[in-house]
This record gives sequence, structure tokens and C-alpha cells, in this order.
Amino acid sequence: MEVRWRKRIRLPEERYLAPGRVWHVTIGTARRMPVFTDHDLARVVAGEMVERCAVRGASLEVYCLMPDHAHLIVKIGGAGLVDVMRDVKARTTRVWWAHGGSGVLWQRSFYDRGMRSKDEYEATVRYVVENPVRAGSVED
Repeated sequence: MEVRWRKRIRLPEERYLAPGRVWHVTIGTARRMPVFTDHDLARVVAGEMVERCAVRGASLEVYCLMPDHAHLIVKIGGAGLVDVMRDVKARTTRVWWAHGGSGVLWQRSFYDRGMRSKDEYEATVRYVVENPVRAGSVED
């Protein structure tokens, strides 16, 4: 039997623990399912994301739910980014199950990018907020 190792995509853990550090996180739904076309589900999931970040001492500064993925800008506080995202993904999956979903909601991991400057932060906020316009979901 061949053993296949998964490529490590994370930075060293201490990078994710620095309080005050701001991250742009993108998480895709499993199999790119367009689950957030259900606006009631999207509203409840968004609320749960805000709450779970707060419970973990993080601040969800900006977010955008697209049909098959989510963009979040998270400022780390008490817990590290990986722990915050683990909690967010677990709790929002339960919300999805309560709305009739089954199985896995999110892809296994998430994409992250640490922001290093005010300019980078502002450009990322603009990118996240304008994402539905670029995708043709909304006009403005």
C-alpha cells in the first residue's frame, strides 16, 4: 500500500497566534456546493461566524458569503486563527444541518493571507466587498 503525505500548507503555528494580526481567509464549500444561494441560511451562518469569532476573542471585521465560498477578514485576539476557523467551520456546519443540509459543509482547509499594511488591508476589504459585483451577483 502506498502512503501519500498531504502537503503542509500552513505557516508555523506561532504566526497564527499573534494578537492583533489581521488575516484574509477564504473557505470553500465542500464540492463547491452553492449552499449560500439560500438567503435565510446565509444570514444565520453569517451571524454564527460573527458570534464564534467573538467567543474566541477574535473580531470578524468584514465578511462576504458567496454561493460556494466565504471571504472573511479576521483580527486575532485570544485564540489563534486556526482554532478560530476550526470553531467557525464546526458551528456553521451545525447550522447547515439544522437547515436540512447533511454531511460536510466546508472544504477540509482554508486559504489565509496575513495583512501587513494599512494599504493591503484597505485593498483586501475592497476586494471582499466588491466580490459579488465582480461575480455578477449584484449590480452595486
